[in-house]
Amino acid sequence: MAKVSLTDFKVKNLKKAPAGKRYDVMDSEARGLGVRVNDKGERTFIFYSRFPGKSAPERRVIGEYVEPDETGQHPAMSLADARKKAGEWRGLIKSGIDPKVKEEEARAADKLATARKIDRAFETVLDRYIKARRRDGIRKVNEDEKDFNRECLPKWKGRDVAGLTMADIMEVIEGISARGAQRQALNMAQKIGTFFSWCVDDEVIEISPYRAKKVRTAIGEKTSRDRVFSDDEIRVFWKATEKLDVVPRSVYRLLLLTGQRLNDVAMASWSEVDLEKKVLTIPAARFKSERDHAVPLTDDAVEIIKALPRWKRCPWLFSLDGEHPVTIGNKVKLRLDMAMVAALKEDDEEATLPAWVNHDLRRTVRTRLSELDVMDEVAEAVIGHVPTALVRTYNQSDRMKVKRDALTRWQGELNAIIGQKQADNIFQMRAS
Repeated sequence: MAKVSLTDFKVKNLKKAPAGKRYDVMDSEARGLGVRVNDKGERTFIFYSRFPGKSAPERRVIGEYVEPDETGQHPAMSLADARKKAGEWRGLIKSGIDPKVKEEEARAADKLATARKIDRAFETVLDRYIKARRRDGIRKVNEDEKDFNRECLPKWKGRDVAGLTMADIMEVIEGISARGAQRQALNMAQKIGTFFSWCVDDEVIEISPYRAKKVRTAIGEKTSRDRVFSDDEIRVFWKATEKLDVVPRSVYRLLLLTGQRLNDVAMASWSEVDLEKKVLTIPAARFKSERDHAVPLTDDAVEIIKALPRWKRCPWLFSLDGEHPVTIGNKVKLRLDMAMVAALKEDDEEATLPAWVNHDLRRTVRTRLSELDVMDEVAEAVIGHVPTALVRTYNQSDRMKVKRDALTRWQGELNAIIGQKQADNIFQMRAS
């Protein structure tokens, strides 16, 4: 078989084989390498050798030669590429390895790597993570899912979790902080750290990219909040809720009447309310301490609930569409803030409203209960703080009577502050 010192020009200009025929031109520069030409003029690089495990030499295709197009792009396989591959094949054969087997193994490995990459796509891993958290009964799993979908999914969708870095995490965290929500940014950082720790435990990745110190350096430390509403702020808060729709207004007023957590109230269903006994029972599945929490409802609280719009076949106590529980988001809070500022400015044009968060209402109620001489253990029971393990084990009482008395006293104080009616528990003190 004649050998020729091939060049790309010679390969490109090889003539078509006669109809129904084909011919080979072997390269004199690379042992075993040749070009096969068929009757359509198609040129294929071949390699001729005795392969491991074979009794006779045979020809195998190395790659297809395709002429450059009008853009001047390189061919699928140039002569230089073919010679390089022929050299690699000769080395494998010398080592007793069949190149075909080697390439099949490489393709299988690539396929597996691609499958793993798809399996490690952020949205896929996040879905597994949320399902695992829900299976394990994590209380705030629904809130976590919403936070990840809102903050991380738009930026990380389609990304390999193993390729996410601390820089990617900081892009999310600093974006939240830039909105003026430092505490929310720090909370989200903790959630992301927990997510990556789970990924390590589940062997999705080897090392978590999350670095808490980096977050603290860039965003700051989480500080304890001590914001408590003054009488004037309570008054303008109640007045400002009039500017809200009936559902969010009712949620906010119940928060101030009961001292409960926002979602414990907003996510309540009609089945959890007994208007006859005047009790809202937050089930263990939704409550932080993982035990049912009975909240006595004062007369004012009952009136608020009775005035709520009812949707046919809707289980939720507070709903705007009859299909989902209400979400008290930033827009509602901003509208309330603006209404509070406007109410403050009616008496003082220079008045300002210090920043506050929804949880400050809960702290306000707890503080006011102490000011009304409610025993600490009763006040803690009202807002549902977890007692010690020993007390929790041996005392199963819901302390409904003393909790109801405490909230009734607070309702009287609140009514006196907002000017609706004189509190039953307030007496004029005789001057000494």
